[in-house]
Amino acid sequence: MLALCAFLACAEAGAQEPQPAQEPQPAQQPQPPKPAAAKRDRVYLTDLEGTWISRDYLERLRASRAPHVTGRQAAGIAIKIQREGNGYPIAITNFQSVVLQAIIDVQPGAKPKEYRLAVAQEDRPGIRASELTYIPFRGERNADGVFRTLSIAEPTFAKRRFLTYLRLSEPLETLVNRLVIAGQYMDADGNTYEFTESGEAILPDAAFAYEVSLDPGNASCELLLSHREREPEGTQRVGYGWKGAELRLYKITGKKAPYKCAAKPFAVLTRQ
Repeated sequence: MLALCAFLACAEAGAQEPQPAQEPQPAQQPQPPKPAAAKRDRVYLTDLEGTWISRDYLERLRASRAPHVTGRQAAGIAIKIQREGNGYPIAITNFQSVVLQAIIDVQPGAKPKEYRLAVAQEDRPGIRASELTYIPFRGERNADGVFRTLSIAEPTFAKRRFLTYLRLSEPLETLVNRLVIAGQYMDADGNTYEFTESGEAILPDAAFAYEVSLDPGNASCELLLSHREREPEGTQRVGYGWKGAELRLYKITGKKAPYKCAAKPFAVLTRQ
């Protein structure tokens, strides 16, 4: 500090003394500004909030309309990131079991558009580095600055293989209902059946809030059952399967999972 003060004092003193005449210098051409250093694309947890589903699973489900078959064949993995209070839990599922952790941070990777989630068993002060695990991901924002697709190397079910995930713009169960069964139908006797996208099953002799089973361990066939949250005491179970354009409904046998479908359908439906 003393040397700096001395330097400033000398500069002020020198400015008061007359200076010798100098030759005029040629005018300096203005220099173009140096390009600013490229900023790394910072990603926040709010950028990732939502439900993400494996593209492979979604494409297979759309083609087969059979979640249990798809779950046995595809990398059926869904990831949900949703703020709760001041934290961001992350739930990862293969539709048979769930891993629930807390996201502590989003960190940049070694290359552009590469990142990683630092996760721990719980979000609390004083978490040590040894308590963290990392989930690498890659992504690029669309023209609106939003991530719609991510490539994620999830460690539990995907064994750190990078899989492509699509961000859902609606609840997962609504999407599944629409892809698998939603519509109006009629049987050979003229009886009408309806399964709505919002999860209402309207049969000739019953009506209930339904959900499509995604867990292959629930039954040997495809399965509709009473919605666990909207009808927690419900006991409705209906097997189903597609044969070409026909939707076939089956009675369910057994009192606990894994359930079985009867050999023959009790109704064969065509879409109206």
